[in-house]
Amino acid sequence: MKFALATSDALWLGKVRQARTMSEEERVLAGPRLFAGVCERMKEGIRDERPDAGELEVHELLLKRFETLGKLEGSRPSIP
Repeated sequence: MKFALATSDALWLGKVRQARTMSEEERVLAGPRLFAGVCERMKEGIRDERPDAGELEVHELLLKRFETLGKLEGSRPSIP
């Protein structure tokens, strides 16, 4: 009996397959590219929440969100 993969599982599997075909250099460069993409999506969310905010304010709010995320990460118990 075959099971259909959930959409999120299929996307994850596709990304794993893609990563396996990448060279070491491509994998090293992928991290900063992914981070930049996440930053842009977060800025889009901030702009949706604060449509009157200028670029400087959006950037400052992004930094505050990263600071908050860092505090949340630091407050979690570590898993050995």
